[in-house]
Amino acid sequence: MVPVELGALSAAEQCLWDAFPRGAEVTLRAEEPRTVRAGVIRLLLLGALPAEPGEQAALRLHGADVVGVLDLYQVEVDHAIEFMDCHFDMAPELSFAQLRGVTFEGSTLPGLDAFGATVQGNLSFVKCTLTGAIVVYGLRVTGDLDFDWARLAADGRAEEVFGDRVAAVFGEGIQVGRHLYLQGTAAAGNLELTGMRVGGGVYAHQGLRVEGELRLRRAEVTGDLNLTDAVLINSGGVALDGWGLRAGQLSLSPARVEGTVDLRHARLEVLHDDPDHWPAVLRLDGARYTALEPARTARERLPWLDRDPDGYRPQPYEQLATTYRQIGNEADARSVLLAKQRRRRRQSAPAGAAWGLLQDGLVGYGYRPGRAGLWLLMLVALGTTAFSLWPPPAAAASRVAFNAPVYTLDLLIPIVDFGQEKAFGIGGSAQWLAYILTAMGWILFTAVAAALTRSLSRV
Repeated sequence: MVPVELGALSAAEQCLWDAFPRGAEVTLRAEEPRTVRAGVIRLLLLGALPAEPGEQAALRLHGADVVGVLDLYQVEVDHAIEFMDCHFDMAPELSFAQLRGVTFEGSTLPGLDAFGATVQGNLSFVKCTLTGAIVVYGLRVTGDLDFDWARLAADGRAEEVFGDRVAAVFGEGIQVGRHLYLQGTAAAGNLELTGMRVGGGVYAHQGLRVEGELRLRRAEVTGDLNLTDAVLINSGGVALDGWGLRAGQLSLSPARVEGTVDLRHARLEVLHDDPDHWPAVLRLDGARYTALEPARTARERLPWLDRDPDGYRPQPYEQLATTYRQIGNEADARSVLLAKQRRRRRQSAPAGAAWGLLQDGLVGYGYRPGRAGLWLLMLVALGTTAFSLWPPPAAAASRVAFNAPVYTLDLLIPIVDFGQEKAFGIGGSAQWLAYILTAMGWILFTAVAAALTRSLSRV
């Protein structure tokens, strides 16, 4: 029996009333009356009719014009809810509701509130058009949360709660048991998903477009966070905020990015990217990853680290070097650490920069140790030739035979005494060269010592 307060049911409402106890689908054609009052739907969901014997009651409504607010605030609904290709003239109110699976597939809504709601099962907005914000702060979905091919927009109505932020989805702190789907989704406004927890993956490839900020600060994604071919546009601002993000794998190969990509302090098992799709501005300070796919060479990877607007930061270089070491690529690890020292030198004071330049030229900051041997050979050859032609005078009472190579080594190596320098001193026509070799020996020794200290401490 229809409650008196509802008055007479329309033809569409009567069809829904009759179908609900059997869980049957009601499809309203364009040429038929399609208006269904939200109050009728609410009464059915709250138990106005029992299920028929052997059937499971459910609301399955296709093609309706739903008028009024569907108010399920703080109620518990034990029935599946399915709206397909429906039009809502007012935003449904589902905040703090306990629901059993909800779909709005293909429907048009002026917004939706599901603040703190719980959905046992899936929540679907596939191919929906929303002209106002979705407020799902603290939402919990045990299954999938699906926005595939949805059209989302911000209308500013949530500003009273969230300040001056303009967003199409306010989803801070949501929990999704399985997967979050954003394939082909278009959002005119931020997607605010700070602190989100996803038990499976986030599939935001195949044409996700966000005109605003994709905000994933401190989000945790157990599986793959896939942004392949996404378009992220927030010129002059942050396009992807992944500060403190944690993910099993981040696939970062967007088709287009206008704005900063911020991955500071992110923790990733695998970072999968493509140099052809690197964002122009990329912040990586504090980010840690176990593996890079593809690994690529240091020569290919180093430009990746030059995109930070904050300038030199040591940690991104150390992290990249660590990753190379983990796969046994020591040569590329040394190249990265050498590039780190060179980048730091550009920001040093003149005296520090000069000393750094000298270390670089002599021993490559310790990451090119072969250079020290090469310099030593060159200087020994120079000294041997010069002192063979212009030997120094022997000291008084010296009985040691002069040996040009050993004499040169005695000048070059400050911590070793071969006796030649004491026996012959510094003098003669080539004494100027002796002073130069002594100075070069100390410089080379100091540079090697500094480089060894740096290498041993992994600075």
